[in-house]
Amino acid sequence: MKELLTPFAEGKDLDKATVARAILGNYTETRQIAALWSGLYWGFTWAAAVLGALSGLILKLESCITDEKIKKDIAALFTVSAAIMITVSTGGEFQRKWQANRTAAATIEEIGYDFLSHKGENAYALLPRVRDALKQRHLSILGSLETDKSNSAPNSTDGK
Repeated sequence: MKELLTPFAEGKDLDKATVARAILGNYTETRQIAALWSGLYWGFTWAAAVLGALSGLILKLESCITDEKIKKDIAALFTVSAAIMITVSTGGEFQRKWQANRTAAATIEEIGYDFLSHKGENAYALLPRVRDALKQRHLSILGSLETDKSNSAPNSTDGK
């Protein structure tokens, strides 16, 4: 995407350059944030799984650690750490944040290809789609799939 949009972003046509930079900047940002949340989500998930398995393994193995107190302490620390990691990952909704950014990046990438397929003509017409993709990303991160209520007219038929 970057290689394809950069000539437009650095071009002399101000309209095309402005929109190409907006598409490219937002695409790059959402991909980077998606990678961050993916790393956190999967890192916590796999680390918790490994720690949980190791806590049971430590208790079972008799040749590695012979001191029962130390063995139990290590197993307890691993178990508690795993539980905290899952709680933080779930409570922080890392998966939803990763998926929201991944979806936004895919949508913005699609807009970028639409820009390219029309050689940047009527570029400003694409900006509302970028705006909508970013708005949907924010709503998804917040956990709200509702549309912006400020755009809806108040109900005037209820007699109030």
